[in-house]
Amino acid sequence: MLTATGTAFAAPSTAEASADPSACVSRYHAALVTIRQSDYPKIKAARTIAFKGDDSLPGSLIFAPPSRPRDPEEMAALRQAVAQARARGRAAWLASSDKRWIADRIVTELGEYLTQDESPYLCGGVPDYLATVRDFAHRIASAPAEPAEHLTIQREVARRAIRQAYAAMQPVPAPHFAPTARGGDPIAELRPSKGAERMSAFLTPAAYSTKKRVYGPVIDPDLPPLAMAKVTPLVSDRDRLAALDDLTEAAETGGFTTPPKRAVAATGSVGEKRDAPQTRTRPVLARLAALKPLVVGKQATIGDPLVRRVLLAAFAEIEALDYLAHRPAGGDPMLATIEATLGAIEAAHTKACDCAD
Repeated sequence: MLTATGTAFAAPSTAEASADPSACVSRYHAALVTIRQSDYPKIKAARTIAFKGDDSLPGSLIFAPPSRPRDPEEMAALRQAVAQARARGRAAWLASSDKRWIADRIVTELGEYLTQDESPYLCGGVPDYLATVRDFAHRIASAPAEPAEHLTIQREVARRAIRQAYAAMQPVPAPHFAPTARGGDPIAELRPSKGAERMSAFLTPAAYSTKKRVYGPVIDPDLPPLAMAKVTPLVSDRDRLAALDDLTEAAETGGFTTPPKRAVAATGSVGEKRDAPQTRTRPVLARLAALKPLVVGKQATIGDPLVRRVLLAAFAEIEALDYLAHRPAGGDPMLATIEATLGAIEAAHTKACDCAD
C-alpha cells in the first residue's frame, strides 16, 4: 500500500527535470546513503524495544504513588506515568494487529527506499512519499493530546511533595518554660478577652470551618515557611538527581538515618556524587532503586514514621515525573526515530534536489 501510493520512482516534474538532473540525483543518492548508515539503524534498534521492551527498565514503579486526593489533571498525569512504567518501552499499538502490520511495513519501506539504486527520477515525488509515510505513522501514534501539560502538572506535584518532606524534617522548636517566680497573684495579672478580633490573628482560616477546626498560630516563628524550602527545577536528570541527593542529605543531617548509609556504588547509591557518570540509561531510576532500603521494609534505615512517609511520597512523585520526562514523541521510541529519519530525508531532498534553481 505504501509503495503504491508513494513510490520513489514517480515521474519528475518539469522544474525538477531541468538544468542538470544527474548532478542532483548524485547528491541526493549520496545523502540517502549517509542517512541509511546513521539514522536508519536507530529505527531498527527502537523497533526491537517497541516489540520486546527495554530490559534495563524495572517494568513497574519502584515506589507506589501515595494514596491522597488528586484532581482530575493530576490523576491523568499519574495514570500516564504508571502506563509508561508498566510498558517498559513497549509500544501501545502492539495490541492491534493492523497497527503492528503498519509499523512493520513502514520500517521495511524506509529500508527499501534508502537502499535503492541511483535513478534519473530519484528526486521526483519525494514530498508526496514523505507525506504518505507520515500519514501511516500518525495512524499508529498513541501520544495523548496533552503530554506537555501532564509533565508540567506532575512537576508541580513533585515540588509540593519535596516541600512537605523538608517541612517534616525541620527540627522541633525547644519549649519555653515560664519563670519559677512571677511575683504577686498570677490570677490578677490575667487580662480579660477583648473580643474575637484578638483571636483572629492567631487562628488559621480553618478554625472557622464547620467541617474541620484547627486552632493554632498561622506561622510558627521557630520554623521556616514552606515556601523557603529548597526545591530544584526538576527539569533534567541532573535536577532530579540533585533533588534526591538533597533530600537524603537532609535526612542524614537531621539524624533520621540510623545508622547513616553512605556507600558508593556505580549504579547510583545514596552516597554517589551527583556529578559522577551514570552507567545506566535512566540514572534517576537507578538512584531511586538504591534509595529504597532507606524507607521501605522492616529494616528501613529511616525509623521515624512521619519522615519515612513523606520521603516515600517525594520519591514516588519524582519517579512518576521521570517517566513523563522521558516519554518519547509519538508514544514510543520507534515512531520518534522514524520521524527523525523522515526529517533527514526531507532536508537532504531540499538541499540536493535544487537543479531547478
